[in-house]
Amino acid sequence: MNRKHKRIHSNKPLSYRQQLLKEFKEKYPYYNFKSNLLAGIFIIGVSLTVWEINIYRETFIPLYTTLSIWILPSLITTPLFKKTFNIYCFNPYSPGRTGLFWHYFYNIASFGGILLFLFMWTNQNFTDHKKNVLTTSITKYGHLAKSSRSCGDPYVHINYMNNEKELVFPCGTEIEKYNTVFIEVEKGFFGFDIITNKTLIKGQW
Repeated sequence: MNRKHKRIHSNKPLSYRQQLLKEFKEKYPYYNFKSNLLAGIFIIGVSLTVWEINIYRETFIPLYTTLSIWILPSLITTPLFKKTFNIYCFNPYSPGRTGLFWHYFYNIASFGGILLFLFMWTNQNFTDHKKNVLTTSITKYGHLAKSSRSCGDPYVHINYMNNEKELVFPCGTEIEKYNTVFIEVEKGFFGFDIITNKTLIKGQW
């Protein structure tokens, strides 16, 4: 005996947000794909920014230089990207319009993060391969904040070419026993020195 199943259609009305999304999808082709693409770019930018922090720790580069590279793209892309962002970054409270703060936040975290990573990665991986050796005195000791994934890495501050630099060492390093750092550096692609080796030493070496 064959049983016939009748498909039950729900007459439940769409919510306000669902109705707005439906209208946007009907109005703009490939809406889901483009919206997900924006989300993907954001995730990539944030991930590369985290990676870039590790490169920054091994690079002698002024903080204002990295911040400028990170922020500058948002000043350029925000006006050009404004309409696209308003459409595909869905805001149910004001459809087709997103606050300017979120435009800058997105562009800094995504495009700024990608550009800064490419700059720092290129400088680190295309050096002149000419090692320079120096020793410098430690001016300050400290530990990074602890978290569930971090033990609070110890760090020291040194002065290099009249700029203060923070050098981070592995957990468990008894940095207070040392007062000098031995460093090997190479000139990076964009002229910023890259630390290829750092060793804590006692006394003057």
